[in-house]
Amino acid sequence: MMNQVGELVVARGRLLELAEASASPELKAVAARIGRVTSDLHGEVMQARLTPVWQVFDRFPRVVRDLARQLGKRVRFEVEGEDTQLDRALLEELGEPLIHLLRNAVDHGIEAPAERKAAGKAEEGLIRIGATSDRTTVLIRVSDDGAGIDRGKVLRQAIERGHLPADTRELTDEQLLRVLARPGFSTAAVVTDVSGRGMGMDAVVSKLRAIGGAVELTAIAGRGSQFTLRLPMTLAIVRVLLAEVGGERYAIPLAGVAETVEYHPDRVAALEGREAYVLRDTLVPTVRLRDALGAHGVRPVGRSPAVIVEVGERKAVLVVDALVGQQEIVVEPFDAPRGMLPVFSGATILGDGVPALIVDPAALV
Repeated sequence: MMNQVGELVVARGRLLELAEASASPELKAVAARIGRVTSDLHGEVMQARLTPVWQVFDRFPRVVRDLARQLGKRVRFEVEGEDTQLDRALLEELGEPLIHLLRNAVDHGIEAPAERKAAGKAEEGLIRIGATSDRTTVLIRVSDDGAGIDRGKVLRQAIERGHLPADTRELTDEQLLRVLARPGFSTAAVVTDVSGRGMGMDAVVSKLRAIGGAVELTAIAGRGSQFTLRLPMTLAIVRVLLAEVGGERYAIPLAGVAETVEYHPDRVAALEGREAYVLRDTLVPTVRLRDALGAHGVRPVGRSPAVIVEVGERKAVLVVDALVGQQEIVVEPFDAPRGMLPVFSGATILGDGVPALIVDPAALV
């Protein structure tokens, strides 16, 4: 059923384009009517696909309990927001990433009872998973009150392996997550059945990006860590902003767009060695999509439009050649060719039958 609705959405987009170019008022009226009916049908189908997250969360208490017993730790597990609803297709993809995070929380986060007691904590650790809705996204948070992440150890290993410059003195939460999510990266001294295989965070971040989501990390030494998973409400059909770069069109999900602005060259500044833009007295990192993609063609003359992409508390100014408009699209799976920059989360066919890549805002900020 969802595939047929997706095809209907694509056909509606093409019909609306043809009606707009036509001088026939009757065609415009019929196209508008079909557009409204399609939107209503899409809404009803999506509502039918929504599933409460408890259908996945219900298996987690036993996973946490069994692992805690295996490691000789005492853990209390709490679940919040289990009635929050999410697209069934997305929910089916979340089981493995969430188990990775929970296992890491028990193994790396929660300390042994004697260690917790020595640190002035209750001998029983707390791990919590919760889900909430935030506009067009769903947030799933996995947190623990354990030891946090040893940033010094991660920093040393990251420098030794060439992941960071040798003069790096500290890691922000964003940098910490990027290092931990590198394929094969692990700080475990001994490889066991639980940890040290270097696949946990890599698998989580890769899976979330593949379904149009993002991962954020907050870690405080001695107090614990929290991973926040940001997910689109639906996987199949999303509303996007169409931007043009080098003669090609790209789709930017509106869920990750804060606003659009005109990029004034006199507001360009520097932030930590990279280009930034002064946006209402705040420096925001700049990403020139043309340069990032190595796009060819004639560069636009004068001021360029820019899209302020936002994921959580992070922002970036995405400079493009032109803004084309908005459109609802059907998201198709996308396997990036080897060597392509990891800035795309999918592909689509636009209303005029031309394919376009979907930009992943989380990969830009």
